[in-house]
Amino acid sequence: MKKKRRLKLKYKSIFLNIAIISGILLFGLTSIPVGRKIYYEKKSDQVQEILLDSVIKIKDTDGLEQKVVDFAKLKELNPDVVGWIEIPNTNIFYAIVKGKDNSYYLNHDTLKKYNIYGSIFMHYQNNANFKDNNTILFGHNTYKDTLFAELNKIYEGALGSDIKITIYTEQEKIEYQVYASYIAKEDDETPLNIHTNYFSKNQANFQNNPPVSQTLTLSTCYKDDTKRIIVHAKRLNVKET
Repeated sequence: MKKKRRLKLKYKSIFLNIAIISGILLFGLTSIPVGRKIYYEKKSDQVQEILLDSVIKIKDTDGLEQKVVDFAKLKELNPDVVGWIEIPNTNIFYAIVKGKDNSYYLNHDTLKKYNIYGSIFMHYQNNANFKDNNTILFGHNTYKDTLFAELNKIYEGALGSDIKITIYTEQEKIEYQVYASYIAKEDDETPLNIHTNYFSKNQANFQNNPPVSQTLTLSTCYKDDTKRIIVHAKRLNVKET
């Protein structure tokens, strides 16, 4: 009887160990994607800190603080930089890069290091001077409200109706006014045509608007890969055609 009991306890212990090991392995496998996201999110934050510390200066002009981007230093870090974007009341304050295609900066940061969160980047066919009919910027929608995640706030109306976007370039500081935001299907290329100067969507915020030249379009994914948030902003102090 004692022998059978010891044998039973032995098998029970073996099964328990197997269950524990299986549980550990299962946890490890399921946590890999989360760990990967956390790792690259941290790397992305580190790059942003480097850029903010090294290229963003605060200039006091008549008692008013103004941000100044050191483009000479920025281009030393990456010659692909074409500007810097800022949207008040959001975390969107990033360098803008432009690659030879629309793929590279999907998974490379501003310092050209591999990162699943990529960068804020300009459509490779756009002119870097922001004077095309439609200048398009892309960025990932992250879970931590970084990059273009807070375009959700514009689409959902959390920032109100008077939303400005500032683009800093080597030559000038450009101001834009948001005039439309909506959800587009992933395969709808209409908003992402650099030659389009008017978006005739069947929505109230498009009706009775004159054609807009020099539009700035921001694009990010929305909830899943089948939809995207599109935000259009018109360049201010430009005579419309």
